[in-house]
Amino acid sequence: MTEAARALGIHQSTLTTQISRLERDLGRPLIERAERGRRMRPTPFGRKVAAAVKRLIGPGGRP
Repeated sequence: MTEAARALGIHQSTLTTQISRLERDLGRPLIERAERGRRMRPTPFGRKVAAAVKRLIGPGGRP
């Protein structure tokens, strides 16, 4: 989470809060939370959401 927040130029707590809000709004988890020694990764639902967003924003990264 820290690396992703750094890449986005935001605080890790901000990213965590936003992901939690999205999960609450969508009603399903987007990320499998990390356990000791394991990296976080998207859930199958999270991968579908990410793919849909990529289709919406297009190749230039903007809608």
